[in-house]
Amino acid sequence: MKLLHTSAWHIGRTLYGRKRYGEYEAFLNWLAVLIEDKNIDVLLVSGDIFVLVKII
Repeated sequence: MKLLHTSAWHIGRTLYGRKRYGEYEAFLNWLAVLIEDKNIDVLLVSGDIFVLVKII
């Protein structure tokens, strides 16, 4: 079984006030290709995936 561990994506965080949606999209596309190319069975994501400024 192949496991890929990643963490702390912090999707939604800005950098110097600039939104980073393109960077997040590029990362997720790269990750999807990597998972397929390397035949990853399990993706383990620990830490914060999203950044929420406002608590709902």
